[in-house]
Amino acid sequence: MYALLILFTFSCSLETSLDPLPSDLDTGSLDAITAKASSKQTALIGGLNGISGTSTLHRNKNGIRANFKAEGLYPGAYTIWWVIWNNPQECMTPGECIEADFATPGKVGVEVMYAGGHVVGTNGKGNFSAYLNAGDDTPESMNTSFGFPSVGGLAIGNTFDAEVHVVLRTHGPKVSGLVNDQISSYRGGCDEPFKYAPFTVYPNMIGECADIAAAIFSPAD
Repeated sequence: MYALLILFTFSCSLETSLDPLPSDLDTGSLDAITAKASSKQTALIGGLNGISGTSTLHRNKNGIRANFKAEGLYPGAYTIWWVIWNNPQECMTPGECIEADFATPGKVGVEVMYAGGHVVGTNGKGNFSAYLNAGDDTPESMNTSFGFPSVGGLAIGNTFDAEVHVVLRTHGPKVSGLVNDQISSYRGGCDEPFKYAPFTVYPNMIGECADIAAAIFSPAD
């Protein structure tokens, strides 16, 4: 799981702006809304050969929103996943968390959570969007499946300080009757154990699932 990320290179830029007004927000006073600080970061998507793209991450005190635009994908079903590092300063290399830091999940405050999914067509382009409220632990969490406890998602008050990875996972070609499961769960449409692993090329056969790309966002402060 997620081993490809230690091989990725990425770049990240940060800019400060006013937070756009969410459509479902109880507005209160206009002054309180316009004064709310926010940030926008941009990162290159790194992954298997042929995959490219750009991702953005918007943060405010209430949560985070990601847009993930990848190209060079095989047609099929895909999901994206949040990997939230609430305490990136506790990673072996502070602020540069990698798979080895899963060895101390409570210390680094890591949570792996479902962010979204859809089917990619023959143009090979995947355009994903997701939003995560601080303190929301309702999206599917993979922590217990990976053998460590849930930490409750993105900690309230920590939206700017967390390191955030957005990970793209392929679920292989879409399968009639399984598509909804393929785009909404970590193991949807996957062979257990994966009969084709380890993957030496892009996994693009029915039953092949793998984490194949990611965008990495350092803390915003």
